[in-house]
Amino acid sequence: MKIALSALALCALLVGVAQGQDKSSDQKRAEAAAAQQNARGAALLKEGKLEEAVAELQKAAEAAPKSAVIQSNLAYAYDRQGKTDEAVAAYRKLLELEPGNAIARNNLANLYSKQGLYDDAVHELEDLVQRDPANATAKANLESVMKNKAVTQERQDQVTGALKGTEAKPNDPQAAYNAAQIYARSGDPDNAFTWLAKALDLGYDRLEYLSIDPSLASLKKDPRFLKLLEERRAPR
Repeated sequence: MKIALSALALCALLVGVAQGQDKSSDQKRAEAAAAQQNARGAALLKEGKLEEAVAELQKAAEAAPKSAVIQSNLAYAYDRQGKTDEAVAAYRKLLELEPGNAIARNNLANLYSKQGLYDDAVHELEDLVQRDPANATAKANLESVMKNKAVTQERQDQVTGALKGTEAKPNDPQAAYNAAQIYARSGDPDNAFTWLAKALDLGYDRLEYLSIDPSLASLKKDPRFLKLLEERRAPR
């Protein structure tokens, strides 16, 4: 089971745009418009209107590409919307503008971890810890990512070993069943069912054990599990 990273959501929406000096009238008007769009986007986010919020924040970011505040809100909005790739790109842009933004770096690491890009997550968190050695959240998240990386690697090794077993004994129902167990424990139900069906096709006949095998616990709520058992128990 993956260990969740902590304290990775923005605590509050930001609605301002930094105002500089000695700017042209056009620049000031553009920034004022961006500030209004950012404020509307922030309000829409609070209301849970994600698509409308993203649209406003995208316009604001185009109008004020150097605004870290807008970029922060846009990244957060993408994350809320489930658009991971877009959120990653937005957080990267934000960190170009504000390399020391601890929340952004934590959030980016969280997204990398969700994508299984543990090395990238580790890189971001190590950078954050180096910048802020007293950041307890970053240290805890770094430890969690390292554990998740180790667990994932262990499961990948188990899958590799199981597949080698099926290659060595292509007609052995137990080898196919072992592969089904590994995939089920790894959270890959599609491959688990594929190998379970193959095991049964090859002659695996302990049908009653399937219902109590703890390795297959994650499959039991899937309609395919009961259907598979019914098909195999039916007289032929």
